[in-house]
Amino acid sequence: MSFLLRYDAPSPDYAKVMEVEQRKVARAATAAVTEAASLAKAEGRSELAGFSARFANAMFAKVFPGHGDSLHPAAVVGLKIKYASVFEDGATIGGKPYLWIPIDQNLPVASRGKRWTPKDFISVIGPLKSARSSGRPILLGQVRVGGKGRVQSLRKNQTLFGRNNRQWLPVFVGVPAVTDPQRYNITRIIENAANEIPELYERNWEALNRG
Repeated sequence: MSFLLRYDAPSPDYAKVMEVEQRKVARAATAAVTEAASLAKAEGRSELAGFSARFANAMFAKVFPGHGDSLHPAAVVGLKIKYASVFEDGATIGGKPYLWIPIDQNLPVASRGKRWTPKDFISVIGPLKSARSSGRPILLGQVRVGGKGRVQSLRKNQTLFGRNNRQWLPVFVGVPAVTDPQRYNITRIIENAANEIPELYERNWEALNRG
């Protein structure tokens, strides 16, 4: 007894059907990863609402491939800020020998939500003098004060406006270290978005087949 085993190549029509199905799979997969990346980016920016606009805008999402659909799409999502992990994990930052914390009520508002540093103060407004208060080192700076005792705007504090109504005020206090607690959890947001990919794929697949 014998049997003939033979492989018949798929018909051209079958090959076309498989090619169409493969394109649909690639389209649904790429759409799912793209949507998950966009979701993670949007929720990440929302999580960063308490930071400056520059910080929130550093949240990015990039999908690969950059053009077209793929059976194996991928995405990179994160923050384009080198010290972002400090606020993600929390950290203790030590000074050399001090960290200089700005005393905001004695300083004009800086541009773009930036916080003052001694170097910036000297460059923009004027010199600083060392002093101590309650055992802590402080830096005094001359700032322009208005009629109600409020520190005036940055423009009016610049040296080219003269020294009328200028007062020496404590503008920085030195501390040996600062412990910054966790301020956000971008990792959790990205993981949650990744977990949504199967559902997003199914939704896109069903939409393609309905069409």
